[in-house]
Amino acid sequence: MATEEYLAFLPLLIYGIALADLFKEWKRLFDFKNVFLPYTLFTILLTELAIYNVFIYLNVVSELGEGDFKYYQYLLSLIPPFLFMLTVNIFTPEKSENTKEYFLKNQPLIFILLASFFSSHFIYDFEENMIVVGGRIIGVLLLVVLGFSKKRLSLYVPVIAWLIMFLTRISITIF
Repeated sequence: MATEEYLAFLPLLIYGIALADLFKEWKRLFDFKNVFLPYTLFTILLTELAIYNVFIYLNVVSELGEGDFKYYQYLLSLIPPFLFMLTVNIFTPEKSENTKEYFLKNQPLIFILLASFFSSHFIYDFEENMIVVGGRIIGVLLLVVLGFSKKRLSLYVPVIAWLIMFLTRISITIF
């Protein structure tokens, strides 16, 4: 096992735990008396984000085995998966809770954690163009503002932005 494969285990495990929590939520999507469309869309959004971040983690892994990789750099590489797992933990209600009430009550915290997760991607050097960097900054600010919005339509803005980003990255390759 190469050094980078060994060091990649923990961050990928954290993403895996978050994905397992999200996959449990998929059954909630078929409980038609408890369905809340924004929650359903965010479940899909978060699931795809986790899968995408595992996919792009290959770029991070390649840096883990290079030269003088320091412990603090490894700790920094754990921040995005940890923030994602926290977001999923806050996002997922207990079985007995009403989905809509829970989601609306926790909307500010969910959006702030999601904004923090997006911000944590500045730790990595993905050699992104300025449009992507600018879009991430706007997305972070928008999430913080929308997290405190009481308008129901504000819940759909991040979903629309995610859908646009999803469509632009479906052809991304690694290496």
